Amino acid sequence: MRHISKHLFKTMKLKSMTTSVVFALAFLTGCSGGKTMPDNSSDTSVPLQIAVGLQRTMCYGSCPSFNFQVLNDGRATLKAGRFTEEVLGRNIEKGNYNCTISLEEIDAVTTYAESNGYLKLKERYDDKRVMDIPSTISIINGKTVFNRYNGPELDELYSMIEKLMINGDWLPQLPQPESQK
Repeated sequence: MRHISKHLFKTMKLKSMTTSVVFALAFLTGCSGGKTMPDNSSDTSVPLQIAVGLQRTMCYGSCPSFNFQVLNDGRATLKAGRFTEEVLGRNIEKGNYNCTISLEEIDAVTTYAESNGYLKLKERYDDKRVMDIPSTISIINGKTVFNRYNGPELDELYSMIEKLMINGDWLPQLPQPESQK
């Protein structure tokens, strides 16, 4: 019994010392060395999100297909598909493009959309039984509306977004190195 007590005492003492060392190391390495952490509570930056977007899907005919997105900082991307030149009014190869859209132009589109009830629309207008109709997917300040069948009349909004595309000075996106894919 005495042998078990001694062994138990040594084990407890070793565990206690180990715990103390672990806490001491955690305290010393976790200490900021007198530096203070920055106060981010007054950070007024806005997280990046898609402010404006428009995607048109293909059909069996000559429907333009593209995916256009503008972040709230003005960076825009265009994935040009078939017949995109019909929307842009100029030749453009299939592929990915970048440009910058002014914040004023973005604001004009988002203000128009919000003042016309865009944020209150349902997320999906569709009937899967109906075939060969292209979809139009729009995004305003993160709200997405999939409009394919019996949806709201959004042609004015689509025209405003397409005008942003038309006015863009599109530059081909450079291919990413294999290490970044």
